[in-house]
Amino acid sequence: MRDVVVVVNRRSRRTDAELDRVHEALAAHGLRVAEFHAGADEAACRRAIKRAVKDGAPEIVVGGGDGTMTHAVGLLAHRKCVLGVLPLGTGNSFAQTLGLPGNDVDAAVATIARGHVAQVDLGIVNGTYFANFATIGFSSRIAAATPRPLKSVLGSLAYALAGLPMLLRARAFDATIRWPGGRLALHTQDIIVANGRYFGATALSAHATIADDRLTLFTTADASRLGTVRTYLALGRGTQTHLRDAHLVRARRFTIRTRKRQPISIDGSLLEKTPARFALAPGALRVFVPETGVARA
Repeated sequence: MRDVVVVVNRRSRRTDAELDRVHEALAAHGLRVAEFHAGADEAACRRAIKRAVKDGAPEIVVGGGDGTMTHAVGLLAHRKCVLGVLPLGTGNSFAQTLGLPGNDVDAAVATIARGHVAQVDLGIVNGTYFANFATIGFSSRIAAATPRPLKSVLGSLAYALAGLPMLLRARAFDATIRWPGGRLALHTQDIIVANGRYFGATALSAHATIADDRLTLFTTADASRLGTVRTYLALGRGTQTHLRDAHLVRARRFTIRTRKRQPISIDGSLLEKTPARFALAPGALRVFVPETGVARA
């Protein structure tokens, strides 16, 4: 039997409903729990993970949503410790990127028990690691404005409801985006930079993986409110690259400057502001994945 340290975020959408199932699955798959911590919030989870890393835990299983995972990967980047992912949040983009079913605790624990480890990339923005994506502008404001209780009840639909009244107050901004060999200046409502494939449940790029040494940037030059609605409908359908004013760029680093400072949401949490310097940390995280899952490009 292998010993694992388990840290779950009690504030994540599905933790309370799945907690008994987590214990049952760990036992059923032969994983012995050396320590179990149910953190009251992301800060408490961060402290527990940091302590486990300091104590030399070889495997840390983290349960929560994408925000929880971003705190975890920042602590586990460039370390020998292996991360096990329990998808207990709203979107669970990181779990999907790894090839895990978004809401299947038993499948996630089975993946950890099989012990197949991959080294995956992490994104970095202004020195902060992220697992999935960072957004600048309208998406960031929606993330900040969506009440956690609403997410607990409605899931991803909560973001759409929170975004409707914000459309009336939405303000486009001027941005200059640079990457090796390219430059783009535009008036926009939103910029998305993804490390893996998914923005929520939508694949930003059909060719992106979390181990391909590239970040993916998506934005549009239609800065009107109607354009914002069209963009988000397209993102929901996965047709965003068909929009007339869409821009999709893949590169290892981006620099984004805005005329007025804009909030940067990292996996759903407001953690930074522009100007933004994005970089890639190739193979920085060791994580359990399905055997048919992630492979380095």
